[in-house]
Parts: sequence; C-alpha cells; structure tokens
Amino acid sequence: MSESETSKTPRNAAAGAKQAQAAERPVHEATELTKRNAEYMRQMRKSLGATALSGEKKTAVLNEMTSTLLAEQGRGTTARQLYGTVQEWTEEIVNPKKTPVERQKANYWVTALDNGLMLFMIFCLMYGIMGFIGTNATKNSAGANGITAILITSAIGGLGVAKLFEYLMPAKDGKKVSLWKKIAWSVLAIIVWMLVFTTMSMIQGPLNPVLPGIAYLIIAVVVFFTRMWLKRRFNITTSMF
Repeated sequence: MSESETSKTPRNAAAGAKQAQAAERPVHEATELTKRNAEYMRQMRKSLGATALSGEKKTAVLNEMTSTLLAEQGRGTTARQLYGTVQEWTEEIVNPKKTPVERQKANYWVTALDNGLMLFMIFCLMYGIMGFIGTNATKNSAGANGITAILITSAIGGLGVAKLFEYLMPAKDGKKVSLWKKIAWSVLAIIVWMLVFTTMSMIQGPLNPVLPGIAYLIIAVVVFFTRMWLKRRFNITTSMF
C-alpha cells in the first residue's frame, strides 16, 4: 500500500464515522436548525441516549422536536422556550405528567385524606375551645366530641368530599353534569354524613373517650401542619379549605 493510500485511510474512517452519526440524527437538523437549536438537539440526543427508552421512541421524539423547531424558529422561538431545559424535557418524555383530571383521579385517596384531616382539625379545634369555655356544652355533646366519633366522622366526611369533587369534575369526553344532579349529589352527601355523625354521637364510654381540651388543641395544630406538608408534597388543589 502506498504512502498516499495509507494517509487516506484515517480520513475515510473519520468521514464514515461522521456519516454514521449524521444518519442517526433527525432529517435536516444539521443544515437547517439555527446554531442554538442545533446545540440543544445535540444535548437532547445525548440526554435521551442515557435513558432506557427504545431506539424507535428516541428517534420519533427527536424527529418530532426537529420538525417543530423548523416550523417555530422562523418566528424567533428557541428550543429552550418551547421545551425548557434539556433535563426538564427529558424527564417529561420519560415520565410524562398527567393531566389535572387524571392526576386528581389517581390521587383520590390522597384527596380524601386531606379533606378528612381538615374535618378532623376543625372538630378538634372546636371541641378543644369548648373544653375551656363551655363545660355544659361539652357534657351535652359527650358522644359527639369523643375521639373515636371524631375520627370516624372525619374519615367518612373526607371520603365523601373527595368523591364529590371527583363527580363534579368535567369528564374527559367533555360531557357536563347537569346542575340538578350536582345539587342532588351534594344534598345526599350531606344527609349521609349527618347520619354518620348522629350515629357516632351515640357511642359513649371507653370506646369513645373524651380527651381534655388542651389535647384536642394540640392535635389540631399537629394536623394543620401535616395538611400543609401533604398539600405541598402531592400538589393538592381540590379541598374545602
């Protein structure tokens, strides 16, 4: 092999490698995207390469992004404006966020817990204050202000409120629930909850002990901060308060 042939071999190999890399890129990316968008796509390709997505999925995502950028960059729009950072968009592709309706339905039990805690907090606050300023009122409601009655009533109320919110949400298909159905369901939910409250109020004695007023107030404070953490942790937007 001549010296000239030997010197061409690395160049041909390098050219072949570049062609192979270009073949993996979305069509027209290298020649038509702006410099900034092309650099974003280069980083995006590298970021997706580190994920467990299939090759077909990665190619489809990159081609779709490129087509969108080619259409939008003429208006001065950048990839960063459309998709956020590379890390943020990669996370969105790998773990797509649910719509508000889907998220709320998936978090029914979390919503029920939040509303149940809210009712429990209100009851504890109310009976805690009554324990300090109204002994007669406290005695007259000895069953209703028992800790067991408060817990069960709050739990049932939380489940009912969460179900009510879920029922009143607009459906995915766009169908609206008529106003009279919303009113009927709301009234029925209140009646059921009041029956539960009345039934629990009849339980007295060791099965439904009444705590000191200070204990109820301390529980109310603890529940308040627990609810604040729960709302931030699960991004709860549907609750009575």
